Amino acid sequence: MMITRKTLLLAATAVCAIPTTAPAQTAPVSQTSDTLSAVALADNAKEIIVTARKKEERLVDVPLTISVVGAEAIDRANLDNISGIATQTPGFSFKQGFGRTGGGGGAGVRPSIRGMSSIVGQPNAAFFIDGIFVSDNISSYQLDNIERVEVIKGPQSALFGRGTFAGAINYVTRKPTNEFTGRARLTVGQYDNLELSGYISGPIIKDVLLFEINARSYNFGGDYKNAASGKLDLGDQHSTNVGGRLLFKPADAFEAIASFGFSKDQDTAYVYNPQGSLKNNCFAPPIIATVPFPRTNTSRRGFYCGEIKTLPSYFANNDALAERGYHGLDRKFYRANLVLTYTTEGGTTLTSNTSYNHNYSITGQDNATLVTAVPSFAINGSTNQDSSQEFRLASPQDKRIRGAFGAYLYNEDVLPGFEVNAATNTRRPYDSPNGVRSKSVFGMLEGDVTEQLTVSAEARQQYDRIIGSTRVLGPVGGPPAAAINVKEKKFDALLPRFTARYKIHENLNVYATAAKGNKPGGFNTFPTDATAADIATFTSAGFATFDEESAWSYELGVKGRRGGVNFAIAGFYTDWSKQQLSRGEAYTRLSGTPNSVTFIQNAGQSQIKGFEIDLSGKPAPWLYLRAAYAFVDARFTRFYDDTTEEIYDTDGRPGFIKGVRNPLDVDGLEGDVSGNRLPQTPQHQATITAEITHPINDKLSFLFRSDLAYESKRYSQVDNLNWAGDSFNLNASLGLQSSNWTINLFARNLLQDRTPLVVSRVLDFNRLMTRVNPLTGLNQTTFFRDFFVSAPRKRQFGINASYKF
Repeated sequence: MMITRKTLLLAATAVCAIPTTAPAQTAPVSQTSDTLSAVALADNAKEIIVTARKKEERLVDVPLTISVVGAEAIDRANLDNISGIATQTPGFSFKQGFGRTGGGGGAGVRPSIRGMSSIVGQPNAAFFIDGIFVSDNISSYQLDNIERVEVIKGPQSALFGRGTFAGAINYVTRKPTNEFTGRARLTVGQYDNLELSGYISGPIIKDVLLFEINARSYNFGGDYKNAASGKLDLGDQHSTNVGGRLLFKPADAFEAIASFGFSKDQDTAYVYNPQGSLKNNCFAPPIIATVPFPRTNTSRRGFYCGEIKTLPSYFANNDALAERGYHGLDRKFYRANLVLTYTTEGGTTLTSNTSYNHNYSITGQDNATLVTAVPSFAINGSTNQDSSQEFRLASPQDKRIRGAFGAYLYNEDVLPGFEVNAATNTRRPYDSPNGVRSKSVFGMLEGDVTEQLTVSAEARQQYDRIIGSTRVLGPVGGPPAAAINVKEKKFDALLPRFTARYKIHENLNVYATAAKGNKPGGFNTFPTDATAADIATFTSAGFATFDEESAWSYELGVKGRRGGVNFAIAGFYTDWSKQQLSRGEAYTRLSGTPNSVTFIQNAGQSQIKGFEIDLSGKPAPWLYLRAAYAFVDARFTRFYDDTTEEIYDTDGRPGFIKGVRNPLDVDGLEGDVSGNRLPQTPQHQATITAEITHPINDKLSFLFRSDLAYESKRYSQVDNLNWAGDSFNLNASLGLQSSNWTINLFARNLLQDRTPLVVSRVLDFNRLMTRVNPLTGLNQTTFFRDFFVSAPRKRQFGINASYKF
């Protein structure tokens, strides 16, 4: 019998609608440490403590919207990366559409919190590990050493710093224990999925020096057949992670925690191919000649309107790339940090947090867009490193008036790298002075006006210096060539946040916040193989730099526990200025062949309005239920986009030239996208979870869990002409547990959802055409428009087992 998506959805709904009455159970039932909206699941469950404001607080008392995904929830929901965390957190969307490549938030990292998405450049939400900023792609970071993940929504710039004005995702790792403990976990699943992880923790000197060592080996063999080779190797991923911590506490007043981590990743190509310009169904260019190739008298290149679906087949020339000694991704990452904490007899705390990260990556991308095409490889090696130092002084937190003040330094450097000539398989090195220099001071003052009313003010004064240059390739086997056009741009911003919380009773709070966040501007990279005329055109058009973006965000919420139900309800409004978005421009290589480049541009003004509801509880000792929903209305209120103008163009003339209305344009301002929805972010998100824990005897329990995550369609670009459709992701697990071991059968993507993770606007490099360049008014050889489509993981069944002591 064929099981349809509708049938499975009805089954999932039925699970979540199980009656709340059941026979009383006399055997003890283990508590669930799950995603919580306000407080613990039951009155006798442990309190949820978070560090979202760089101090320990009860989750219910923090005047912010925070979703917490605990270690037990990660295990029971079979989550293995940040994409899984996002499915547990409405209002937070993360699509791993470009595999595990990229860092800092470019194509490979696109977190969207409350509609504040990004397409290229730095992300609008930042990732942290124990409060340390992570500049690289966090997709391969192991979750086995995690105590919890805190997704903090809304601007966090005042305490977390740059790039967090949509929110912050903080991984809080487990501290070493004073007793010998440990765990081993094994996962075996379809598509050669094999993961083995574990840790050992305990005392070296009891009460004084404690340690933890953790390790993980991960393999996923790929779940899409490669049309170029017939192998099942698209999406193939391998990782090795090793980490450890030392906790030194010679006295009650002093504590030092040293952490280190190493990860090694090796992936083949991700599942990502063009659908082909022949599928374009709207705004076709008016062809007036066909020799030597089609020519139009407008700027149109054709477009696709409507829902874009995953492709019937995908390919990449993995074998040919491997013959050259490369893969889709080879990466080694080193992390280290040291936290020193000293507490005086009066309760004043001084904290020093020092970190260092080093990332070495080689990426190999196949730019061929046909299965039969000769491989067109782009192979690059890069090294990035960053370091940070934070000092923080906090007054006693049990006083009526309390505060914290600190200073922060951050340095990021792009080190020498190389590009590979695909034809000769030789490396040409380059040098780079590019980097970031950031420094800031910050503070927080909080006071209890009455026993019920608490107010606080936070602020960060931040100074950023961004350094950019033009890359120059050195000779094969020779020293790196010095970069040219070295330039820098400075930004400074005062980033405040104000909060008020009214405690109705111990487990019920109403709060309000107003906060400002920012993301510094920077430099666009001009192609090194472009003609001098094109470089001059780009410079004249103002593409060399892009401005800082900023946002004011306001929130009103209530959270707590009443009648056995945990709840969190929040409404929010964001006023966003100069949003950084992408635009593509065609150019001519020095060789005379056409190409294209992506730049960052600033939108005029955007507004976001929405609300979130999160309900959870245990209507019976054996049953846990959760339902969460986020509505986000994110729109442009003022933005003229030249690239959108080209889609509709009928006269070959732009609507604006350098920001001034073009008097020769007669077809109207068709690039005005005011009122359109922001791209790459859903309007609706929902999560429904049902978990049954039923004792079999006094030592053994039966477990069942299902998680259904829904996201509405996401527009690919600001024009809102095409989109990835609604997605339904249902995961389920069935197992047994005792006090020491657990075994689970699991299913991921049980509904076989095929909604594309990402749809990207690109060009079809197999179809040349001539059109009018709107920047110059001259004919220009370029390509028809196309769209690349990435595919999600397929349905997978597997089993995992763990043993702890």
